Order: sequence, then C-alpha cells, then structure tokens
Amino acid sequence: MKNISGLLMIFLAICAMSCRSARQAGASEDFYAFYDRFLTDSTFQMERVQFPLQGLKFTEGNDSTHTWYREDWMMLKEPQLDGTPFERDLQLMGDTLATDEIRMDNSGFYFKMVYEPVKRKWHLVYMIDSGL
Repeated sequence: MKNISGLLMIFLAICAMSCRSARQAGASEDFYAFYDRFLTDSTFQMERVQFPLQGLKFTEGNDSTHTWYREDWMMLKEPQLDGTPFERDLQLMGDTLATDEIRMDNSGFYFKMVYEPVKRKWHLVYMIDSGL
C-alpha cells in the first residue's frame, strides 16, 4: 500500500510540473511595468487575471479552496503599508514566477498573489486571502 501511495504522489507531482511548464515559457514583458499597470488599470487587471482564479480563502475559522470569478472580482490596488505593522515581500524569480505576500505577524492576516506568464505575458494565476 505504501508503494502505491508513493507512486501516486510521484505521478501527481509529475502531472503538476507538466501543467505548470506548459503554461510557463518565460515572460516577454518586464514584470515591474506589468505590476504597476496591473494595480492601477482596472481594464488591464481584468485581462490579466486567469479566471476562474483558484486559491485559498480563510474566513471566520473556515479555510477552504476558493474560486474567484470575473463577475465577482474586486480590483486589487497598490497597498499603502507605510507606517503600518504589515510586512510585504515582493519576489521575482526570473521570468517565470513572481509572488507578492503581505502579512501582519501574530494577527492571522496573510495575503499572497502568484504571477506566472501565460502566452509570455504576466497573469495572476493563484491567490491566498486570509482577510482579517
């Protein structure tokens, strides 16, 4: 039984990597220029969210997978974090992955956006929202 479980895990990992590598050919645009426009131009943002957007959403002790749909989307904007206890970690990993994490220690607040190229253009492809 352990061998079957191990083989299943390996198979699932290979499938996940295959799907991811098919989507990632490397972005042909500058991430920071994309990101600035993404957070300020609502039309552009709607074009660059990979709807239906998969992720996790935590509310009132209920944590579960969540799907965001185009018709319910609320525009993401540049957070104003100066002078707040929030910490931000924006990381660009080459031309195939970028993450933006915002958190507040000991509060339970955590927000993460994951960006990958789709047809060589940056898109929001996954999100985690723990809200307050």
